[in-house]
Amino acid sequence: MSESRVKDQGATLTTPTGGSTSSGYKVASGSDIATSSTSTSIDRPDLVRTKAVTNAVYQNLMGRDATEKEIQQYHQDYLKYAASHPERVSVSGGTGGSTGSSTGLTETDYITNLVKGTAEAGDYTAATSYFDAMKSAMNTFSGGY
Repeated sequence: MSESRVKDQGATLTTPTGGSTSSGYKVASGSDIATSSTSTSIDRPDLVRTKAVTNAVYQNLMGRDATEKEIQQYHQDYLKYAASHPERVSVSGGTGGSTGSSTGLTETDYITNLVKGTAEAGDYTAATSYFDAMKSAMNTFSGGY
């Protein structure tokens, strides 16, 4: 990052230039002048990302890919959810401290929570648990004493 220097009544101020989003000033001696700013962003995934996320969740929780209808529905639902739960990042103080706060879930967590609550996911989990237990039992008693 390049910097420009400004002289103001005997103090040299260093100001960020060249695309920085900082709003602070730094005195050349190393002490900061207190400033603060807050930015808000909303996650807006495209349909390609939603399809990849949804299919990964479905494979993990239900052993199959999601249908196009399911992908479209989760995409629309998550866009509404993300718009009502923006991420806020605050930069404050003279030390350049940054704090972020997100009031919502990531797209993966959001879709995972919805899918986990379906009857199909519950059935798949139960069926695979029983199947794994049967395989374990068969391996225990196969050819050994």
